Amino acid sequence: MLEKNKEIILVGEEALEALKEIEFILISLHKIGSFYADKPGAVEEYRRTTTDFIDNCEVTKRLARVRTIISHNFDDSIGDDDMDDMERHLLGLKSWKPASTEKTHSNTGKFSFSDGVIDQLTAKQDELLMVFTDQQEQTFLITFHKLISFHRLSSAGSKVCDMHEKKTSTLSQENVCIDPNEAITTYCFKSGSGETVLAIIASGYSVERI
Repeated sequence: MLEKNKEIILVGEEALEALKEIEFILISLHKIGSFYADKPGAVEEYRRTTTDFIDNCEVTKRLARVRTIISHNFDDSIGDDDMDDMERHLLGLKSWKPASTEKTHSNTGKFSFSDGVIDQLTAKQDELLMVFTDQQEQTFLITFHKLISFHRLSSAGSKVCDMHEKKTSTLSQENVCIDPNEAITTYCFKSGSGETVLAIIASGYSVERI
């Protein structure tokens, strides 16, 4: 890093303008998330509201302004690697790219539910859709197939440290619509303290990264 770039001074008024833009975006997104946190059946509405906010409130332009305020005092002299300090620092940054639409069927236990957050749950006819974010901040859509029942013991945003599977072939009278020869599994999601935060009874699940 160039000596001039080791200390950057922002004019107070510029810093306040940058903070105002960041505060507007951060608080708005937090309010949207909080509003839909207890509405597990409104995943599509949540996504649409978030997208509308980003577009209608010109969030990209606001962030571009913040970037300009922070970066305009940097010395952008090119080094031996044909990059300036900012380019070099951001070189390894991975931005968004279209996710693969290939689905991974994970009822064999290959997918790890350890150390993640259950963001959303949506019951849809005989399926349960779960939006799950792991510790690497990768988000997945988990679809539990031929859903029999589920019992949530905590609100959306629950952290889970593990998921246990228990096979069963015993069906109650209310589940006569399920083929008695089909294997049924109870999926129990545990918190860090070992408490069950969610229990799902279904025939299996599939995973899609989103």
